[in-house]
Amino acid sequence: MLVVERESGSVLVIDSSRHVLLGRVEGLGNLTHGTVKFSRDGRYAYVIGREALVSKIDLHTLRVVRQVQAGQWSIGGAMTADGRHLAVSNYSPGEVRLLDADSLEVVKVITAERMLPDGSTRPSRVAGLVDAPGNLLLFGLMDADGVWVVDASKPGFPVVRQFWDAGVTPYDALITPEGRYYLVGFLGSNWMGLVDTWRLDGVRPIMAEQGRDEDNVPLWKIPHLKGWAVAGDLAFLPALKREVALVYSTRDWTPLPPIPISGTALYTVVRPDRRQVWVDIVGKNGDRVDVIDVGEMRVTRTLEPGPGATHPQFTPKGDAAYISLMDGGKVIVYDTATFQVIREFPARRPSGIFFADRAHRFGM
Repeated sequence: MLVVERESGSVLVIDSSRHVLLGRVEGLGNLTHGTVKFSRDGRYAYVIGREALVSKIDLHTLRVVRQVQAGQWSIGGAMTADGRHLAVSNYSPGEVRLLDADSLEVVKVITAERMLPDGSTRPSRVAGLVDAPGNLLLFGLMDADGVWVVDASKPGFPVVRQFWDAGVTPYDALITPEGRYYLVGFLGSNWMGLVDTWRLDGVRPIMAEQGRDEDNVPLWKIPHLKGWAVAGDLAFLPALKREVALVYSTRDWTPLPPIPISGTALYTVVRPDRRQVWVDIVGKNGDRVDVIDVGEMRVTRTLEPGPGATHPQFTPKGDAAYISLMDGGKVIVYDTATFQVIREFPARRPSGIFFADRAHRFGM
């Protein structure tokens, strides 16, 4: 597993089976929104930095074996389901750039723009890029209120669907574990959008009543939707400007009563056995992580790892959870059965935590 160290442009590499630090890889650029993707065999990690610097790391040797500039300003990316291409989602220029996973050579640039009635075009930032079954890629056009679908299995990587005006300013998205449903959040609309990847027949508004104006609190940070927040027939998501975790049924995508939490959530992360959801808090109470019991549908424990606690992630079978203390200079490992700290790793402004088993999950 890799832990992103934001300002120092480095990552820690940890053996999470033994909770042992293997080393640090440096020279990866600006990682203030650094994300990591993996090759299908787990040997290579692809680190995508804020300034669209893409670094391919050999996890056997902990060396950078390829490094390319894939734009000017990036917000992440996705590995195609066949493992052949790395797709980089860029704010600037607004595009999805596809790279050969072996060589990192550019094989396609998909410009994100909308044709307007007067014949002009509106360029857009790209967000919420995920891979889906059938070697599809889905993403949102933030400044053009669109959702596009690309078929990466066909020559030329064609855009096979363009959905417009389902909501205002799509900012992030997730795909359900089996890869069927793509959920996209909107900054300017009081609902979310749902795309059925089996049908690709539109974007359905869901959760049209997320709250009332008097419930609003400051938006400390825009929440992130990726993280597999689906537990059986339930889905849990962070709310915009509300101190609750949103809940809805995945059977018919109807909203259920939200769960009060200690503040506003950044991530809602489901333990692999689907019994708990761990929620990191930002802004007020930003040193806390709430634990929601899925059976009881309420917070049953609040952890206080330390300042800037963020990005909780579980080992593949959920026996341990890693949490970054961005302002505390370390990564803490919890035993999820006892909630006791079992290990700490010094780290330089740690943030995102990425396990190599993501190589075998949709949208991760």
